[in-house]
Amino acid sequence: MSGGGGEDDAPGPGGRGNLFALVAVVILIALGYLAFSYIDQQRKLQNCLDSGRHNCLPLDNSAK
Repeated sequence: MSGGGGEDDAPGPGGRGNLFALVAVVILIALGYLAFSYIDQQRKLQNCLDSGRHNCLPLDNSAK
């Protein structure tokens, strides 16, 4: 007794659509994370500058 009504177990055209949607959601989450990280970094820099400090940016010492 297969109990099937003629349905196949093979993925149909919706499988690619679901995969594309999953990839799109992952990309949107990654871009959102990067955007919020950048905004948070800029907010911290602005708070540092607003407090009157002059050494808010890290120095790049890699070019020796």
